[in-house]
Amino acid sequence: MLLKISRIFVYVSVFSVLVVMTSTFFPFIGGKDYFFRFSVELSLLFFVLWWAIESGAGDVKARFRDISKKPVFIAVTLFVLAFMLATIFAYDPSAAFWSNYERGEGGFQLLHYYALFVILVMLFDREDDWRRLFKASAIAAALMILYGIFANLGWADNFISPYQGAAPPSGWWQKLIKTRFQGSLGNPAYVAPYLVFSMFYTVYLWITSPSRKKRLVSAGYALLMIFYFFFFLISQTRGALLGLAASIFVFLLWLVIATPSSRKYLVTALFAFVIVFGTLVYFGNSEFVKKIPGGRIFSISFSEQTVNTRLWTWGSAWHAFEDRPILGWGPENFSAAFDKYFDPRHYVPGQDTETWFDRAHNLLFDYLAETGVVGALSYLSIFVVLLLGLFKNAWRERTNDQSLTHKSVQALMFSLPIGYLVQGVAIFEVLPM
Repeated sequence: MLLKISRIFVYVSVFSVLVVMTSTFFPFIGGKDYFFRFSVELSLLFFVLWWAIESGAGDVKARFRDISKKPVFIAVTLFVLAFMLATIFAYDPSAAFWSNYERGEGGFQLLHYYALFVILVMLFDREDDWRRLFKASAIAAALMILYGIFANLGWADNFISPYQGAAPPSGWWQKLIKTRFQGSLGNPAYVAPYLVFSMFYTVYLWITSPSRKKRLVSAGYALLMIFYFFFFLISQTRGALLGLAASIFVFLLWLVIATPSSRKYLVTALFAFVIVFGTLVYFGNSEFVKKIPGGRIFSISFSEQTVNTRLWTWGSAWHAFEDRPILGWGPENFSAAFDKYFDPRHYVPGQDTETWFDRAHNLLFDYLAETGVVGALSYLSIFVVLLLGLFKNAWRERTNDQSLTHKSVQALMFSLPIGYLVQGVAIFEVLPM
């Protein structure tokens, strides 16, 4: 019973994305962090109680011995150790550990992420456990979108609308698509990558469902995918679009290589995807593409101001890394490094400009500046170990007659981390991601 309760609080933790505390200065941040931390702490508490009261002699030791040998577990643990060392030797250790009410992503939060990771690998040893977790996350994503719909359309007075302080457009459709969709996350740049994971969970549930051949189940998952993708588009986050495109490309390419019997159809699908996506991006500034809901997402240009400000900030991050190359300036200390190495091109007299001062808006530059080469390499090692492990498993099974479902799951598992790294070129990590 205690173990079941521990699992329940893991399922509960994914609903942290729905928490919005209007009484706080940053209503979309603090409440989510508190809810997530309490959920993880309660899950950990009941796990410890199970260990003390219900578990058999040596159960936990045996489970931990098995997982502690896994390369991914070792890589994640080394990254956490590097992160905590960077916290101890930070420019401001207090800020590095506790963070603040705007971000909340310091060492204290990372310990909760790690606790959740350990609980998952210790307790979620059956596919059904993961399926329930994916279903819970899919429900949370749908509710996150519903919050945004109610907020955009003004159907709930206490929901925070993106039109706050400004007159909304007329008509429900215009209210929905006129501004970048932020849901209950408060930032469109968080919504898009979060929905990439939601789409991944939905595809996984569909292709692994025992009843996937039933029309009702298939139609339900298809509608949910369309639902997610529409709000992904109107969040208008171009970095996430590139990440999703990379995931789809790798997914199809994997299947092309792994499934000779269906190669003709898969190659056709791959080329069709490349042509359609490339055409939309190439004509991203045309009136036709602009009329598509969220069409701004296809307008990708390296000369835009948002790109330039990122490049300048990456330069500041690189100088910060050169200053403290081993363990960096410490988590949540980028603003101090940014001040020291401020690029004056951010300031244009008489012109509004956007300055990124507390994050480099790039996963690699963030970790280089904040945790040094030790933290950045240990972070990247997680993806290297994960992708190599997936590739080795697939290579060992290449002579076996594996089903298309099995190969599709392998393709999904391999493509998602790559898409995440691609979208990470222009964003940083937060709780929903």
